[in-house]
Amino acid sequence: MSWSLVVTLPEEHGETLGALLFDLGALGVEVQDSELTLMPGTPALPEGAARCIAHFEERSAANEAATAVRELTLLGRLEVPPPLEVPAENWATAWRKFHRPVKVGPRSWIHPPWEIPDHVKGDALVCIDPGMAFGTGSHATTALCLERIDELLGKTPGADLLDIGTGSGILALLAVKLGAGARVVGTENDPLSITVAKENAERNGLAADRITWRLKSPDELEPPYDAPYGIVVANILLNTLTALAPQIAAKVAPGGRLVLSGLLSQQGGLAEQAYEQQGLRRAGRREREGWVRVELVRP
Repeated sequence: MSWSLVVTLPEEHGETLGALLFDLGALGVEVQDSELTLMPGTPALPEGAARCIAHFEERSAANEAATAVRELTLLGRLEVPPPLEVPAENWATAWRKFHRPVKVGPRSWIHPPWEIPDHVKGDALVCIDPGMAFGTGSHATTALCLERIDELLGKTPGADLLDIGTGSGILALLAVKLGAGARVVGTENDPLSITVAKENAERNGLAADRITWRLKSPDELEPPYDAPYGIVVANILLNTLTALAPQIAAKVAPGGRLVLSGLLSQQGGLAEQAYEQQGLRRAGRREREGWVRVELVRP
């Protein structure tokens, strides 16, 4: 038998706890949040919550990890139930069967390190390790952005791209693989995300300076990265998109495209209105699985 530790906590702390559980000796960690489609039979998550499931070979190790998590102050007071006894399984590799290569655009694939897709010459392949508990391209909002980046760079090859809230860096990585211009920039407010994005760039064989990663808001970018871009992408929540509308809209060059996601289908109009007030014009929508991608253009 093996042992599982299951902790429910605020969604914004899910990735942090997932990484910590690995440090505490977990053989494998799954982070379930609003971006993950849950397997049939999995209990629904409370709104705004994430669930971390950590697997341990020994009961003593699971108990020690549970005690350490209970004593955490960084993430607030967490309720940590006793570890659960589960049938023995190689948790270090068993979860891999749920992560397979996915074609996300006309020329684009996202794949895990252990499986390269059957692709054709000219396709762009981005390798992302799902075990890192960051964006992997499987969620509808990320997939919608990946798809549109492929389409836009097919029409305007060599366009510069700004990825706001880059997370794992997956959007910026695909842009480079598809031939984006010299300026490809990913911004974040989370230092851990920047670290993971850099690791993913290295995993994909990119030079350290091919993508510029910045722990800054869009209006804090320094020259030459402060100038407007042909493509700007932001896959973040509505409240952040509206709060940052002046900053984000200012980064869209004349004739440039702004791609917004992270939006429930009913939120698309609110996002469009916020950016129309900044001088942009609606240019299209696409919905998938209850989520929407909206696109605007600067005349």
